[in-house]
Amino acid sequence: MVKVIGITGGIATGKSNVSDCLSKMGYQIIDADKITYQLQHKDNDCLNAITKHFGNNILEKNGELNRSRLAKLVFANKENLTNLVRIMDPYIRSNVQSIINNTHEKLVVFDAPTLFENGYAFMCDRIIVVTCTPINQLNRLQVRNNLSISDSIKRIKSQWPLNFKEKLADYLIDSNGSIMQTRNQVIKLFNKIDN
Repeated sequence: MVKVIGITGGIATGKSNVSDCLSKMGYQIIDADKITYQLQHKDNDCLNAITKHFGNNILEKNGELNRSRLAKLVFANKENLTNLVRIMDPYIRSNVQSIINNTHEKLVVFDAPTLFENGYAFMCDRIIVVTCTPINQLNRLQVRNNLSISDSIKRIKSQWPLNFKEKLADYLIDSNGSIMQTRNQVIKLFNKIDN
C-alpha cells in the first residue's frame, strides 16, 4: 500500500519550496495545481464544463482559457468560486486517485493548496501544513502575483484560515526563515516519516 503524505498551507506560505525540495529528494509529487492547469486546457472535458457554466467570455479567441478573466470572476464572488470547485473537483479527484493507484513508489506526496477545503484530506495518511506569519503571506502574495493589497486579501480569505489548518495538521513546517532553513526542516521531517 502506498503511503500518501498531503502537503498544504495557505496561498504564498512557501508550499512550493517544500514540494520542490521533496522532488529534488526523489519523491513523486502529485501537484493539484498542475492537474488543475492541465484540466483547463482547450478541448478538455473539464474546461468544456467550466465554459458551459461561466460562458464563452472566459475563453480566448483560440479556445484556450483566459485565466485572469476566470480568476476575476471567482475571487470577486464566493458563489462563483464554489461553483468552479464543484465543477472541477470530480476531474481532479479522479486524476489524483489514478496516479495513487498506478504508482510504484511506497510513498507519494500530494501537494494541494485546498487539501482541507476540498475534502482531499481523506486521501492522505499524514498531513503537513506549511505556515508563515500573516504579514509574510500578504507580502509574498503581492510580490509573486503582482496584486494590490485588497486583491491579495481577497485571495487569502478565499481559503480557510492558516491557524485552523495548523490545528488539523500532523506536522508543521515554518517557512518564515530562509529557503535553506525551511529545507532543513523538510529533510529532518522526511527522515522520520519515510522510515
